[in-house]
Amino acid sequence: MGTCRYCEKTAVTISDLLGFCGDCVRDNFPQVQSEIESVHGESRLRYGLPPHPPRSEKGVACQLCFHRCQIPEGGVGFCGIRSVVGGKLKGGRPHEGNLSYYYDPLPTNCVADFVCPASRGCGYPDYSVSRGPEHGYKNLAVFYQACSFNCLYCQNYPFREWTRVPGATSADELAR
Repeated sequence: MGTCRYCEKTAVTISDLLGFCGDCVRDNFPQVQSEIESVHGESRLRYGLPPHPPRSEKGVACQLCFHRCQIPEGGVGFCGIRSVVGGKLKGGRPHEGNLSYYYDPLPTNCVADFVCPASRGCGYPDYSVSRGPEHGYKNLAVFYQACSFNCLYCQNYPFREWTRVPGATSADELAR
């Protein structure tokens, strides 16, 4: 049971960590934004990630995502995977695929479930083998170990623990 620090409403749907009810986040965002950003920043620091996209005036510009980081020498981008070493961007390039993968049973719990031909049968006969959910089959689920989104309650939060783990998966290895 949490209490909203803005309207003082108490409910089980209010996170003690975030401290605001959904109504106040939607209706009073300018007033609560800085506190929400602070919570997000603190959660990212626990994983060695920058609390916000770097904006170093002398930094190297990264154009990989919408954050458009300006990464200083020795620093990392908001995703945690791109860094600057010797004035050059490193990480996040195609041959540096820091990812994990597994075979996910279908129908899947994937966030794309509503459009997945194997979960809905909507791709039959071209992209699925039956007119309904395909029990007994698997898909290859691939997850990159870095993310430029900043979802405080991300269902895939373990990626933050793996972001800085060295290692790459080649395209050939993934294809095999």
